[in-house]
Amino acid sequence: MSEPRLRMDEFDYELPPSSIAHVPAEPRDSARLLVDPGPSRAPEHRHVTDLPSLLGPGDLLVVNETRVMPARLPLRKRTGGAAEVLLLAPLTAKLGSTPQNADSDDHRRWAALVRPSRRIADGTVLISERDPSVRVVVGERLDRQRRAVRVLIGDTPFADVSQARLLERAGEAPLPPYIDPDIARGAIAERLGVDAADSDAARAALADRYQTVYACSEGSAAAPTAGLHLTERVLDALRSKGLGIATVDLTVGLATFAPITAEHADEHEMHTEHYQVSASTLAACAAAERVVAVGTTTVRALEAAARQLQVRRQAACDAGTTDAPAAPTSTGDVCGWTDLFLRRGAEFLLIDAMLTNFHLPRSSLLLLIDAFIGPRWRDLYATALAEGYRFLSFGDAMLLRRTRSS
Repeated sequence: MSEPRLRMDEFDYELPPSSIAHVPAEPRDSARLLVDPGPSRAPEHRHVTDLPSLLGPGDLLVVNETRVMPARLPLRKRTGGAAEVLLLAPLTAKLGSTPQNADSDDHRRWAALVRPSRRIADGTVLISERDPSVRVVVGERLDRQRRAVRVLIGDTPFADVSQARLLERAGEAPLPPYIDPDIARGAIAERLGVDAADSDAARAALADRYQTVYACSEGSAAAPTAGLHLTERVLDALRSKGLGIATVDLTVGLATFAPITAEHADEHEMHTEHYQVSASTLAACAAAERVVAVGTTTVRALEAAARQLQVRRQAACDAGTTDAPAAPTSTGDVCGWTDLFLRRGAEFLLIDAMLTNFHLPRSSLLLLIDAFIGPRWRDLYATALAEGYRFLSFGDAMLLRRTRSS
């Protein structure tokens, strides 16, 4: 008998607008931390600064070191109409439903979200409001959400994520739509003593706050937000206690933040995101007593790598070879594109605990939490709301232990 389909209305909960954080905690590690000790035990109310006291010398903390691009481009048509483009990834990437007959010039184009897409015809040229040298030529639809676009800086195509800083004047941090950018910019500018009326300075201050302190690998269209809470002070305290700290790189894109509109989870199309997990990180995971992932993107990167290793071992076994990797320590780096959708019934191969934020109703991230700890997420969320925790990207955090039977 087949398992019942997973209905998305099981992942609804009432999220009052007053519980959505528009401004991040200052300092970063002063954010509140709801600690889940496991089933049938009351959660503890702590702060991120307490993290070193909650983890042990045998634990390994794994972070996603991706860096957010200034991927949101406010633009105008030549006729004056406003438009916006959110760059997702170069079209050379494996982007799920990208047409197979894409032209040979794709290495100079991007997959992007364009607004208002229905009113912008193929071939429309959009010009940056802030940097007239930056233009975007809108191309064909890739699927229901994405368009192909060409970004030009002067006459030179922009296609290399390593040069993302060339867009800093024209672009800005791609904050989620539930965060009021004016409130966020004003508060952060005030904290830093920057004139909020100086739009460039305020925008730069907000962009800096929407990066983790260890961000280094350009390319993401959103931040790995659980990592926003960590400071050098907390990381140094963890190292002093004997904890290992390892990194992965998952480029955050549409797979992470696209809402689920389907009635059932299995009807949701999960887009692909690029990830890379080094051999040293895999070896550290194999040696650790517990692997503690910072954020859902780190979870997906590690679990995708673990599944890729399983495929390699099975292929080697089927081929009758003797050099199949017996454990992560005997492999090289693992990288690729993943559309891994972790939901109820999923097996977690590497992750034992997770630092994560509070997520939107009916999101793929909330389904991942349900898969990790089971239905007690509802009690934890209810407690957090009742105790005034702040939700979503700039909100507070949770420390979760995996439920083995979930």
